[in-house]
This record gives sequence, structure tokens and C-alpha cells, in this order.
Amino acid sequence: MSLGVLLLIVEVSTGGFWVGFFGVGSLLTALTVWLGLAGETDVQVAIFLAASIVPLLVFRRSLTRWLNRKAASTTFGDTGQMATVVKEIPAHGVGRVDYQGSTWDAESDHGEAVPRHARVRIVRQDGTRLYVRAEPTSE
Repeated sequence: MSLGVLLLIVEVSTGGFWVGFFGVGSLLTALTVWLGLAGETDVQVAIFLAASIVPLLVFRRSLTRWLNRKAASTTFGDTGQMATVVKEIPAHGVGRVDYQGSTWDAESDHGEAVPRHARVRIVRQDGTRLYVRAEPTSE
């Protein structure tokens, strides 16, 4: 049961919608054992897998779309502001930027690589990901 609670706490802190399904599966398995419905280990494993994987396959995609739709509809008023790359943004990949004391997932607006410590301009936001454009260096 404590494993299920721990997995749900991890899910809340990460928000990827993977771990939480296994937390719920763990809690449902613990409940069936407590009620005396699942005594054998193989039955417990089957209940855990069914209670974790089936909802994961059925609900994860629509749940993520629903939450991303809500997040994308919020306005990010800091478009045009500057940030600093703290983890290199690879070409067509995701890195991290520091903006006003917080780090954000960031992707290059044009798909080019952006090195660590580079200054970037925020051009848009999609959920919790910022899309940035590298600023020319003055050398």
C-alpha cells in the first residue's frame, strides 16, 4: 500500500502520467488482498497488471491531451523575454532554460542546437515547454 502512495506522490511531482497508473494498480491490489479476494501471489500480480496497464493504455492519451489543452490555452505573458540555457538544447530536441529563477523544458523554435549558457528569446509556450530562439552573440 505504501508503494502505491509513493508512486502517486512521484506522479504528482513529475506529471508524466506513467507512474500514477502503477500507483493506483498497487492500491487496488492492496485493497483486494485486504478484503481477502486475492491470496495467491499470481492472482495479486494479475490484479496489479490489469489495474495498472489497462487504464494506462485506455486513459493516458486522452488524459494528457485534456491537460495539455488546458495548459496551452493559458497565456504566457513573457513572450519576447530573455532566458539562459542551462542544459544544452540539441537539434530537434529538448533542453532546459533558466527564466526568472525557474528552469523550464525548452526547444529551439527552428530546430537548431543551442549551447549551454547561450542567451535565448522566448517566442512561445506550449504547456510547460518554452520555444526559444538563440540571440546572436556580440563578439
